[in-house]
Amino acid sequence: MGWLRLAFMMYVALTIIYFVTSIYSRSVRREKLEKEWDTDPAREDAPPSERTSFIEGGMVHYDKGLKRRLLWLIYILPTIGFAATIYYVNWS
Repeated sequence: MGWLRLAFMMYVALTIIYFVTSIYSRSVRREKLEKEWDTDPAREDAPPSERTSFIEGGMVHYDKGLKRRLLWLIYILPTIGFAATIYYVNWS
């Protein structure tokens, strides 16, 4: 039963890590989009609403992209390692 308590604590920690990493990754992507907009000389006279729609469109694209999906590896890889360790300790 100790392994269940360990697994529960592991998933609590992984959830915290997932949310912090997700927030950081979205922040970095938003900042990249803002810099991309600000450094383009053709967009200097564009209204702020266009800038906002550009950034929001980029974030929607990010949310559907591969980088966002790769964050699930934060759960998958430790789970595989945990299961493999339990298997090798108990049945090998």
